[in-house]
Amino acid sequence: MEGSSNLSQYNLSDNLEINYNVTSSSKLTLRETTFNNRILLKLEEDEFTTPDEKAKVLIKEISELEYLYSLKLLFENPINRFSPKILRDSLVALSDPDSFDYYDVQSVARLELHLRTWVAVLEQICFTQMRLSKELRDKVYNSLSRFAEIHRKTTRVMQEGIDNKKL
Repeated sequence: MEGSSNLSQYNLSDNLEINYNVTSSSKLTLRETTFNNRILLKLEEDEFTTPDEKAKVLIKEISELEYLYSLKLLFENPINRFSPKILRDSLVALSDPDSFDYYDVQSVARLELHLRTWVAVLEQICFTQMRLSKELRDKVYNSLSRFAEIHRKTTRVMQEGIDNKKL
């Protein structure tokens, strides 16, 4: 393990420094992936500097895979902190299964990415001082069964084929 890993440091600001082990077989780090993401870089250029500002823009385009991936990266970055309102808005947007009303070759990937982003938001909520209303919790729980059904249908459609001859 001595030859395959080393300790790397990134000084992200004057106050914050992250240390982690890098193995020779590891892919891009979260930091590199986040900073190389075209959409997140564009948001920085457009002066959307806070995680809340970026998330607000990305939520509006949540049906686009590139934006959904950028949102996932944003929420998975342990440095980012979000306001309860942005977390709530993201949770509501991701709990809505209405964008899964058609099937294409990317349906499985889109569904997986959507669910992973949803989990990243839920993890952020767990570490934020906020409490969801019973109505919102119920809405989130109820949407889980809808996403399970979407998964079953998507799997079946992909096995049958996605051409329109099966209508």
